[in-house]
Amino acid sequence: MFFVLTLTLLAENPETTITKIKQNILLIKSASKLANINPIYLAAIIYTERTLNYDWEDDAMDVILADAGLNNSIGFCQVKLKTAYYIEKTLNKPFLPLSTSKNELIEKLSIDSLNILYAACYVKIISDKWGEAGFSLDDKPEIIGTLYSTGLYNRDGSLRVPNKNPKANKFGSVVGGAISIIKEFFSK
Repeated sequence: MFFVLTLTLLAENPETTITKIKQNILLIKSASKLANINPIYLAAIIYTERTLNYDWEDDAMDVILADAGLNNSIGFCQVKLKTAYYIEKTLNKPFLPLSTSKNELIEKLSIDSLNILYAACYVKIISDKWGEAGFSLDDKPEIIGTLYSTGLYNRDGSLRVPNKNPKANKFGSVVGGAISIIKEFFSK
């Protein structure tokens, strides 16, 4: 419990995160439009990722750890290397071409505009997978947030089974709560 509390206390300050989201609002809206997702949901996920999981060590260590071969999260939205590769393979779109090397992927994820686009595309993939199974997530940002944090697949490689009564984890609950914070400034 102390470890989790300490990590949360060391995470990025909410006011700093809001300032950074505001600075990138056009990129967030543009990536969301390209991916055909709700930009407020994406901004709420970014807010949650940065205020729960992002700290100074991420700036200092993310690329170093990824270069060393770890499946590390990188960049503005903290997209994992394997997730980014999965996004490229799944979407097969010209605006996110398949990376030819780990270094190329790390470079892409280090650019805020591309990192935001990867996050938007991941939200789209999440929504589409559940929608294809008959369970729309259009009005469930907390479930999209939960799946963004846990991933679509279990550790054994099996797909997390879409269902009519999904439950949010802590991350997803914070995403749900962040919607009102984001709405306050997002439409201005």
